[in-house]
Amino acid sequence: MYSVLSRDIFSGERAVKIGRRNNTTITSLKKKLWKIFSIYIRMRDCLETTGTTTHGKCCTCGRDYPIGKLQAGHFIPGREDSILFDPACVHAQCYRCNVQRSGEWVKYFRFMEKKYNREFIFGLMERSEKKCLITVGWVELTMIYYLEKIEEMEMETVNV
Repeated sequence: MYSVLSRDIFSGERAVKIGRRNNTTITSLKKKLWKIFSIYIRMRDCLETTGTTTHGKCCTCGRDYPIGKLQAGHFIPGREDSILFDPACVHAQCYRCNVQRSGEWVKYFRFMEKKYNREFIFGLMERSEKKCLITVGWVELTMIYYLEKIEEMEMETVNV
């Protein structure tokens, strides 16, 4: 199964093949899932901020970027399994804010507080400290879920 993403929208990113091989590890599956999840996050936030899937705004600096120049930045650093693929904890960020400025945590906090609320943020923080076991089955189901969400967003933008 391949996602329906075209190369030009994502600046050369390739479609992700999902399928099980005998030598597939949880780590390799999580990498595939991250690629799909990242595309979902960037598309979701582009649609939310600009109404299109071709460009969107960084959640911390507010600048407009082509979707291929945006990253899926975590509000809580550390890549803990319990929140790694939580869409409420990940939003579109530019490279400058996400990498060069270490996530712009204060600006990200303000963004999260405005979008959600403090109670929700503290709940994410608590959850990030809990252990979570990610299984092969969960990863595969989650890949399918986000591929379907991506297709829905693509269909929405075509039908508009």
